[in-house]
Amino acid sequence: MNEHYEKLMTYKGADELKDLVKQWETLSENLNKRSFDAPIILPDLFVYTTPGFGNTTLLSILAEYLDSKKNLMSFYGDVKFFEFKLEYCHPENDFCELYRLIDAVKNAAGFRNEFKGIIRINIDEWVYHHEEKHFHDFLQFLQFNTSYWMIILTISNKKENDNTRALEAVASMYLRLEKITLHMLTNSEFVDFAEAHIAKYDLKLDDSAKALLEDSIAVLKKNEYFYGLHTIIDLCNDIVYSIYSSSLNVSHVITADMLGDFKADSDYIKRTIMKSKKSSLGF
Repeated sequence: MNEHYEKLMTYKGADELKDLVKQWETLSENLNKRSFDAPIILPDLFVYTTPGFGNTTLLSILAEYLDSKKNLMSFYGDVKFFEFKLEYCHPENDFCELYRLIDAVKNAAGFRNEFKGIIRINIDEWVYHHEEKHFHDFLQFLQFNTSYWMIILTISNKKENDNTRALEAVASMYLRLEKITLHMLTNSEFVDFAEAHIAKYDLKLDDSAKALLEDSIAVLKKNEYFYGLHTIIDLCNDIVYSIYSSSLNVSHVITADMLGDFKADSDYIKRTIMKSKKSSLGF
């Protein structure tokens, strides 16, 4: 079985994407059995996600999967994918963001002078501006190039509502879109992720340590500036550092007693929340 497919199938919080990839598996098998010249172009995606979900990692796996199939889409250029945030431009101003996107495409193409691959574009700032000419010009540009690119329009940290649905409807006028939601991991799934990350350092969490971390993660998640997997990775790295710098006789099994500095009511958790607030404000 394709290793990239297996990675996608085990990715937490991406069930709707998994269902779509399963359809692509069937499509690929059918294309292997038939012979015709007309290309089948995959749909573009409209994705609801959250900051810190691991979007770039997931996108990297998806690109490797599609490239490995050989008959689903073509890749050409210096990279298989890149990410772009479409900043808002007032209607009375020049639409400089479109020029910036064109430059990003040229950079992705490199010396090959052409880019074929995946572009993930964050359109958060256009949720309330979907009727403006700049946004329609942007979508027309994408429509013209959709046979060369898989376009993934993403909205982050916003639940589906009337405004986002209106934005999606406008985008659907120009692109063939599949809507997907990537869900924030549960507390226990974050603990599973933490356990796997810490295991890379020859350390194991016992049940008491897992319970302690689940409580701490629950507190972190209540903070509006929680940054998903990035926050959990920082937490894990600090735990590993603490364990290996505290004693020469390190136990390979971590217990709750060894994680007192990381409890839900600890100064560490309070500092992490404050640090996240400052990062979100640009400090």
